[in-house]
Amino acid sequence: MRKRKLLAFGLAFCLGLSGVWNFSKPVFAAEAQSESQVQSENTSGEDHITSMDEEGNIKDADSSAKLIENPAGPNKSRSGEPQVVNFRTKNNAITEFIEQETAKQGYTNGAYGADAVYLGSANGKYKFMLSGVVGWVKAEEVQVVNLSQAKAVSCYEVKDGKLMHHIVQDMTTPGYATSLNNGPAPSYLTPGTIYYSYDGHYFYTDYGVMAADYRQNQRTQSVNPQEPYYNYFQYLPMRSQSGYTGEEINGVLDKLVNANSKMKNTGETFVKNQNTYGVHALLMTGIAANESNWGKSSISQKKNNLFGLNATDAAPGANANQYSSVEACIEDFANGWMSRGYLYPGDYRYQGGFLGNKASGLNVKYASDPYWGEKAANIAWRLDSTLGSKDAGAYTLAAKEIIPDTHISVNVRKEQNVSSTLLYKTEKAANYVVLVRNEEPSEGFYEIQSDAVLDSSRSTVVKDSGKYDFEGMYGYMSSDYLTVVSRGKNTQEQAPDTDETIPPEKQLESIAIANAPSKVSYIEGESFDGAGMQVLAKWSDGTESDVTGEVTWMQEALNSSYTEMTVQYTWQGVTKEAVQPITVAAKAVEEESLSLAVTPGTAELKPGESQQFGVEMKKTADTVPELKWEVLGSKSQQTVIDSSGLLTLGQDETAEKMIVRLSWGEGSDKVSDAMVTLVKEPEQENQQQESTGQETTSQSESNPSATDQTPEAAETDTKEEEYIAGQQVNGQKAAGTKSGETSDKQKNTSVKTGDASKGPLWITILSISGFLAAGMGYRKGHIKDRK
Repeated sequence: MRKRKLLAFGLAFCLGLSGVWNFSKPVFAAEAQSESQVQSENTSGEDHITSMDEEGNIKDADSSAKLIENPAGPNKSRSGEPQVVNFRTKNNAITEFIEQETAKQGYTNGAYGADAVYLGSANGKYKFMLSGVVGWVKAEEVQVVNLSQAKAVSCYEVKDGKLMHHIVQDMTTPGYATSLNNGPAPSYLTPGTIYYSYDGHYFYTDYGVMAADYRQNQRTQSVNPQEPYYNYFQYLPMRSQSGYTGEEINGVLDKLVNANSKMKNTGETFVKNQNTYGVHALLMTGIAANESNWGKSSISQKKNNLFGLNATDAAPGANANQYSSVEACIEDFANGWMSRGYLYPGDYRYQGGFLGNKASGLNVKYASDPYWGEKAANIAWRLDSTLGSKDAGAYTLAAKEIIPDTHISVNVRKEQNVSSTLLYKTEKAANYVVLVRNEEPSEGFYEIQSDAVLDSSRSTVVKDSGKYDFEGMYGYMSSDYLTVVSRGKNTQEQAPDTDETIPPEKQLESIAIANAPSKVSYIEGESFDGAGMQVLAKWSDGTESDVTGEVTWMQEALNSSYTEMTVQYTWQGVTKEAVQPITVAAKAVEEESLSLAVTPGTAELKPGESQQFGVEMKKTADTVPELKWEVLGSKSQQTVIDSSGLLTLGQDETAEKMIVRLSWGEGSDKVSDAMVTLVKEPEQENQQQESTGQETTSQSESNPSATDQTPEAAETDTKEEEYIAGQQVNGQKAAGTKSGETSDKQKNTSVKTGDASKGPLWITILSISGFLAAGMGYRKGHIKDRK
């Protein structure tokens, strides 16, 4: 390790001086990231991007996008420096692609594996290899960069006799976040050398040579062209048995998990379900530890869900399945998700019955992490080595189509001849691995362990039951399509025995609501609330169990047509229902409420002047009212008010009082009024006074009795001009002040227009003063209103 560090430093130094690129020895070797680059230990386990070390310890990792500045883009000439595809262009999100030969859609998450080798481009897509799969991804989804622009790329090295895979999750930072044990290193790989591989089978010391081989769909320039390497636990079919008892698995878990872990004391449950449903106990343990962070994640703690079942990328915590117990979860995983799901050849998720990678196996559909299968295998290696290495290399494994090419789907038959009953097909996935039961082929066929559950006559694949018989469920596959990649220690006769008897498989018969929910009366728009409800399941063996935490019901809003709510419970593909009566009342119609207030409430205007009116409106209605402005009592056709509330008096307006009215639509009884008073010009007032004086004198001379009536007429006119208390006068409230009086705030003396001794002179002074004050107030007010 020390020698390699010095070599990397020396290369970096020399290349930095010379400026010459040596593609056979890149300047970044596999070095561990500093503590500051790895987050604190994961305690929730569902929304976080994580990393893993060779001991299976899981930590949180940064989930943000990691873009490389000034990416070079694709080199269409394919000459010069090799290039890398950066999938870490998003936050914690998937990137979809199309597989090269099968045209099947796949997906990956760049936050778990950032780098892929670039192989070419066409029609706005980039060709790449990542985690064994050759595919095409849209150009806008990723970056293509020169190898020199990447601070690190994934690689392999031999450490303490083990083959370590260092996985880069961030190409902008030197080093790696994840390091996985792939098992004993093969003899052709030597310590102190960095190797590159994106399929995990063939290894290269030169990144550019590897890319060239991949483009030619060959591995001739690898260091092991005739000896492909297979990570045993990554490719061991799930249809195999561990050599450890439940008690032994419990013993090692006690050393690895804390007291509150949901994985504590699960060994017997894993072994029991292995022997019932045919799913390897140690591999299930590895998947559970990876998915639940050794039983500490919030999904496992809150929902007894060890496997992230239904914890989709969009909302893992909310969508994850709830189980009544950890035992129920393990049984559902072994039976429903594995035996009758991923291992059933008719299932759309079936790509081979092993952990695998993004080219074949469970990893193709089970997880967006391209190294999910390798991580579960990493944990299996640790468990097995701690327990005594009984399981490693126990079985013989053979692979179909090691180098992806034709993607042929091969028949699995009942007997070892081509006319025998067809049981199922392997699908087209390359590197499809099977467990071989006989060391050598017979009559051109290998006897293999069947992925599918078979009937008692071994003639038909069974879908409705996940119960598996290791001894009696097998088939035959032509040796022309298989290459043995691992010679096992166990033969068919050496398969581990167990003292446990396989219990009969219970069936779900019905469910019943034992206790009604606390709330059974609803109003339209509410949703059903199951709080307080208890649901019991009845089984074929005569037992009952509480399944309240696992039932489902409709989540949509209720309406008055609902009289009952149906709750459902599903077990091993069988769904039963129970009905809870409810009442749903119609939602009361809320009356629309509206109050209007015109502002200002009063205004004094001269002919030709304008006033902008506004409205204060309080409403609880859902709709915005259609408001209507109008002016009442005007005598000039030029006096108008527009739809915004702007009133303009005509030059010939003579009406002394007018009303501005605001209403809510045509014919509405919801109205608000403002009073407008016409202010006459001083000259007009003087002329009117003079005219009035002359007329009075004339009347007095012709009719002496009229003189005595004049004061009474003046008082009558004054009363007609009274303001309503609370109206605005030049911005101030008038408390019942008459039109012929000046407020004490404006003058210390109150003067009446009917006072003969001071009439014309005082009227003129007051009129000019009022005109100036009103005019200034108007202009200031309107300048402010229009800002």
